[in-house]
Amino acid sequence: MIGLAIGLILGGVIGFLYSNTTEREQSSSSALEADQVKVTAEAYINQNLLNPGIRASIENITERSGLYELDIMLTGGAENQFVTAHISKDGKLFFPDLIDLTAPVSTQPSTSAAPATSPASDKETDMRGINDDDPWAGNKDAKVIIVEFSDFQCPFCRQTYPTVKQIIKTYGDQILFVYRDFPIHSLHPQAGKAAEAAQCAYEQDSFWEYHDTLFEKQNDWASGGVPRFKKYAEDLGLDTDAFNECLDTGRYTSEVGIDLKDGMFFGVSGTPTFFINGRKLSGSQPFSAFKTIIDEELAKTG
Repeated sequence: MIGLAIGLILGGVIGFLYSNTTEREQSSSSALEADQVKVTAEAYINQNLLNPGIRASIENITERSGLYELDIMLTGGAENQFVTAHISKDGKLFFPDLIDLTAPVSTQPSTSAAPATSPASDKETDMRGINDDDPWAGNKDAKVIIVEFSDFQCPFCRQTYPTVKQIIKTYGDQILFVYRDFPIHSLHPQAGKAAEAAQCAYEQDSFWEYHDTLFEKQNDWASGGVPRFKKYAEDLGLDTDAFNECLDTGRYTSEVGIDLKDGMFFGVSGTPTFFINGRKLSGSQPFSAFKTIIDEELAKTG
């Protein structure tokens, strides 16, 4: 959707060479802050590179090999899509794709995530790659693993939250339930910081209590942000000095970004999205939809 195929290939090669031959220049005073580059790139993409009716929003920006890596959400089509692109640190050169010259072409990952299948997909995802060291409940040794990609400010995630509690309560040690962050910043501006706050609570073994509070009080903190997050930590009896330092320093900003990138890689295009032993279930689904798949997977374990 961004650029022509030949443009992607040439852009990838040029991008790789540029990042290696001009890294010294990129670290000079000509380099722009990530927020400045985000504004420049988003405006250019929307004005010049997209089909009518499609809109791009940059959800995450990180540094990679002397460039800024952009995680972009495209909306306005049949369904949302996430793609990855790159831009020079001076905000002047845009690379829709990169080719790593140290790896065979056949092993290069696609920069655009596969569209989500809703509500359920029979195509299985390798759980070894999707199961991170994020907050979890249940049994670490369980043979049925459920991974949720969620956004604390998403109304559909809030709607599904009681179902998640029911799943964890019903299946207990029969499953491992893992929570991963997928904040859609363009739609939910407080979601990223909320995810960081929950990770800070996780440091104090209080993730699930904080998780529940965020969903139960979603409307309260949507406009309150960080002060509310700190108040919730106090209400839960956490060490507020440690929590506040964790949140204020952005200790988990990169961790939340990793979750977002992993979700994109595995084809997450909206929240909530679940993977049950690799089987994808998208959207706010009833408990029965989860039960069917979980029971089938438990039956396979004997």
